[in-house]
Amino acid sequence: MKPIFQNYLLLIFIFTKTVLGVQLPTGISPDDLNPLIKTLALGNVIKVLRSAEPYPSFPGLKISLETTLIHSGNLNEMGDGSASLPMIIPSPRIIITKGLGMDLETSMTLSTQSLLQTMASVGLLGKWTFLHERDSIASGALFLSYTQLSGFKDAFKGKDFEIGLVVSRDYVRIKPYVGLGLVLASGTVSKSVSPLDPQETVFSPHLFVGTEIELPMNVALQLDFTELVPTGSLSLGYRF
Repeated sequence: MKPIFQNYLLLIFIFTKTVLGVQLPTGISPDDLNPLIKTLALGNVIKVLRSAEPYPSFPGLKISLETTLIHSGNLNEMGDGSASLPMIIPSPRIIITKGLGMDLETSMTLSTQSLLQTMASVGLLGKWTFLHERDSIASGALFLSYTQLSGFKDAFKGKDFEIGLVVSRDYVRIKPYVGLGLVLASGTVSKSVSPLDPQETVFSPHLFVGTEIELPMNVALQLDFTELVPTGSLSLGYRF
């Protein structure tokens, strides 16, 4: 598993070289802010990356490194066209997941702009398992999350609130899951990007599918759809 993690870090390093010095366009209009929020704020909402089953309270700990890949769409064409965004915007984050007992679980994510100079985030997700597979054909859990975002040297700032449901099946080593949430995302840009200082809020359904793979290293893959725009996430970590 060690070579896999080393190659994962190498991939992040390669992405680092592609996004150094990138910037948002200037002269953004209020009409441009809506698609900007849908790309950057919705795309960077904290990811579940977990089956519906809860971790035990002890030790019940997982530490992992996640990378979300977001398609930049037509962001380079906004405003005065001065943006220099790559086609794929990577957003790496550290995730700490902890079981709390009573079928409760929490995940905290943290990233910094100094790593890739794109999007930084701090997020918290709480999950409660209300249905266990031993009592039914699948496990079910409700989740609630909050994500605070900043990016591109604080040219963009945003917030995400989400409530949703995730359902999963346990096949021992592989745990596929599917979920649906509702996201309330808001965002604003600095005056260096737009002298109008626009702010806007969007509301969007969030569909996601993924799987956890339990090996010596925990692997999670997730595909998300918000506003029918896909983003992909990969997480590698260790469970204790």
